[in-house]
Amino acid sequence: MRKLIYSIITLLFSASLASAAEPNDLDVILKKIDERQKTVEAMKGSFIQRKSLSLLQNELVSKGLMYFKRPQKMMWKYREPEKNIMIVNGNIVWLYLPELKEATRFDLSQKADIKRIFEKMAVGMGQSPDELKKDYDVSLLKKVKKGEKNLYVLELIPRDKAISGLFKKIHLWFSDDGLLYKTELFEKNNDTTIVEFQKLEINKSIPDSLFEFKPPKDVKVLDPLSK
Repeated sequence: MRKLIYSIITLLFSASLASAAEPNDLDVILKKIDERQKTVEAMKGSFIQRKSLSLLQNELVSKGLMYFKRPQKMMWKYREPEKNIMIVNGNIVWLYLPELKEATRFDLSQKADIKRIFEKMAVGMGQSPDELKKDYDVSLLKKVKKGEKNLYVLELIPRDKAISGLFKKIHLWFSDDGLLYKTELFEKNNDTTIVEFQKLEINKSIPDSLFEFKPPKDVKVLDPLSK
């Protein structure tokens, strides 16, 4: 369940920032994010996810492809080291583990509390700046130079108890070209998840069929929220 939540969070944070007015004013940045995300009907690209566990020295690295399409359609396709797939289509979420021949179905409409958490974490995908500030203490943490790029880091401290029970803070890195460059999720148990986005394509055609999932006949299907 946690891996599913992290995957959804990172995609929901994938709003883009319009080309920059002088980004020393937090309200200006939030307004630009709000304006830009409304123009994003579809998005696809690749990602690198790095997971650091407090109990392990080695970093866990995953790579894959991600797709987003309005309304409420998402796919995370992990390609290495494991070929797992996460699909969101409205209230229905699938987590498919082909190597284990197992698929888990979540119907968020059956659990209002879980659906509410996901909605609270939908930063940049429908929340206005005022709504964002209700759920998070938001600040402009720093400005970083990376090659010829300027990166602007927003820090989000959860106000909502359901989210603060999972995360201490969230960092969103935006670049000069107006796209989300990186997310950093800091968990309560001191684990961290970092996701870097690459080769993002905005408003390219994505078929609806990509977000439809039918488990193969030899796959065990679990439905934990129906209990």
